[in-house]
Amino acid sequence: MLNILGCKLEGFPQTYLGLPLSSTKLHLSAFTPQIAKTDKYLAGWQASLLTPMGRAVLVNSVLDSHLIYIMSAISLPLGVVAQIDRRRRSFLWTGEDKASGACCLVAWEKVCTPKVVGGLGIKDLRLHNRCLLVKLIHRFHSAPNSSWAAWARANCNVATLEGDVHGMHWNNLRAVLPIYQAITTSVVGNGHNTNFWHDAWCGEDDLATRLPALYSHCLAKQSSVHDIVTNGLSLVPRLSDQAQMELHQVQDIINDSALSQQQDTRVCSFVSQSGKFQTSKLYDFLKKQDRVTNPAAAFIWSNKAPPRAQFFAWLLTQGKIQSKENLLLKKIVDEDTCDVCGQERETADHIVLRCHFAKTFWLAIGFHIPNDMTVQNLHQIERPSNLPQNEFSSFVILCCWQLWKRRNGFVFRQEAATLNQTLQLICAEAASWSHRHSSKESGVKEAWNMVFSNARL
Repeated sequence: MLNILGCKLEGFPQTYLGLPLSSTKLHLSAFTPQIAKTDKYLAGWQASLLTPMGRAVLVNSVLDSHLIYIMSAISLPLGVVAQIDRRRRSFLWTGEDKASGACCLVAWEKVCTPKVVGGLGIKDLRLHNRCLLVKLIHRFHSAPNSSWAAWARANCNVATLEGDVHGMHWNNLRAVLPIYQAITTSVVGNGHNTNFWHDAWCGEDDLATRLPALYSHCLAKQSSVHDIVTNGLSLVPRLSDQAQMELHQVQDIINDSALSQQQDTRVCSFVSQSGKFQTSKLYDFLKKQDRVTNPAAAFIWSNKAPPRAQFFAWLLTQGKIQSKENLLLKKIVDEDTCDVCGQERETADHIVLRCHFAKTFWLAIGFHIPNDMTVQNLHQIERPSNLPQNEFSSFVILCCWQLWKRRNGFVFRQEAATLNQTLQLICAEAASWSHRHSSKESGVKEAWNMVFSNARL
């Protein structure tokens, strides 16, 4: 056969359609091309010329997107994800291929949460991988004309993914099956492709959740609706009182179930009207699940401030800017007294709210800063009547940004800018920001200029 076809005999693993193929568990070395491709991208970018927010955009748009193809078919090993995450984290914070923990100002887990719950919106590769595999499971149920989906249906029960299919790939698909079962409702036809206990087919919840006592006494927990309706339940000989009560409920459900010759169908809120499974929508849902919306998120991101200033505001509201308080924790400095006033500890709150110069600045532009105001609740700062509501958060970020830059000028260049000099600098910066506003927002620029001009009188 080898002579006839003119090919050579090789073993596993090998590459097929750009993916590592093996009959056994893949070794980490099988994913070297994906890691090397990440390194190739990083080497080609002038990272030192980019702001952290610019690097964040590249991480999401390039470093993550080139992995979508392989993650749509294969569950990446934890070791591979860890290596790629190490490169993504280093690139984000330093622009280099390696970075110490001291350079990473915010925990990576926080960075990989959506912006609305306080993160930076960098993709969580492990969760993204699972969402893409859920999409693959959905195709078993929704691609009637697909040859490979037909092969899968012929060789396994797509309700449980059990059957004449073996290997790590199928084990990984079974691991994400509960996610698919939780987000879909099954419309029963013949009952072959619906799990009796774990799919929601006779109400909003699955029967395992609704009837936990009876489920704990069940011997065949992966049976289909067809199996149970046709052959009945398989239970332990003795039932508890609660399980006996739940058994009557299940018997009523079974008696009311009428099977047909039609295939079972799935209803999912993450499928668009055109029938496309929306992986990004599922990812956002799972990532935001059980998380509280960060009240400062809209203040930071829902404005037209430059991305570099938004990134600074994100760090500031978490108290993660490179203040002497944080530098002392990292043992970079020996003490944390403010260099500007020489009186108090230099914290994020102190730099933009509490320092003598900061207090003078805010008072000059007409702001009353309460004593209990912190950087965590900057979004609650009271707006003076002479400033428009539109882009007010941009104005506050601009002021904090300029106070931070003045502090850096004092610390690193011994430049003690006066209040008037600071106001002149902030006017120039505001003019550059105004180009980001639409023509309908011309009044915003005028109001800002009026505030800063009056403060210089």
